[in-house]
Amino acid sequence: MKRDLLCKVIEKVKINENIYKLTIEKPNYNKNIKAGQFFNFKCGEGDYPLLRRPISVALVKKDSIDFYINKVGKGTNALCEKKEGDYIDILGPLGNGFDLDIKGKNIVIIGGGIGVAPLLELTKQLSDMHVNIDVMLGFKKEAFIVDEFKKYTGSVSITLENGSEVNKGYVTDLLKERIKSKKYDYIFTCGPKPMLKEVKRIGEEENIKTQLLMEERMACGIGACLVCTCKVKRGKDDWNYVRTCKEGPVFYGDEVIFDE
Repeated sequence: MKRDLLCKVIEKVKINENIYKLTIEKPNYNKNIKAGQFFNFKCGEGDYPLLRRPISVALVKKDSIDFYINKVGKGTNALCEKKEGDYIDILGPLGNGFDLDIKGKNIVIIGGGIGVAPLLELTKQLSDMHVNIDVMLGFKKEAFIVDEFKKYTGSVSITLENGSEVNKGYVTDLLKERIKSKKYDYIFTCGPKPMLKEVKRIGEEENIKTQLLMEERMACGIGACLVCTCKVKRGKDDWNYVRTCKEGPVFYGDEVIFDE
């Protein structure tokens, strides 16, 4: 069920120079929000910026929802300027979340950059299923919300592209190294497209079912504008474009086609 309404900003926290956490009151009509779903935020008071911005659900609590917003333009800048007590016009929840009807006990969650945020709610929901969860988070130079993940699993590793020798590197390299000594039944991932492409390749090579949360540009959030198309397989030799906001944003790895 999705509706458009005003929700109060309960808390605003500056995480670093570019990322803010907004905690917003939970819409009273929503009791079951799936990990991987998103809300479309109206950024300004008037008509500018015109388009809403899709923000993934990071953590669902009893009376509120956490969102992490990366300042990358006028729309997200406007959202990060909101104050505690302000109201934001939101539409959602939107999209299809992660499929948690899974078999197997050994799960690995791979996140990169701002893409780690929606994996927090996923980790929480999987922890309630009593499966074994390894979380691997990759960042360019500064990690965030790592301690939040540690509330739901004792296995959290990070990599920094510009880090020390201890944790320097790419999170996909950490995955490849870990797979040598541990058998995983499922991979869940969200992050930059090159990372998703590599995780998909690793999953196929190791015969591990993989779910990708795609980060595409979205405008309407309801499948009408066709801005957020994603190329997917259809049958053995065919393919088609689907709407990330409607048919996704979560897809199985063997569905998605990444163009070279």
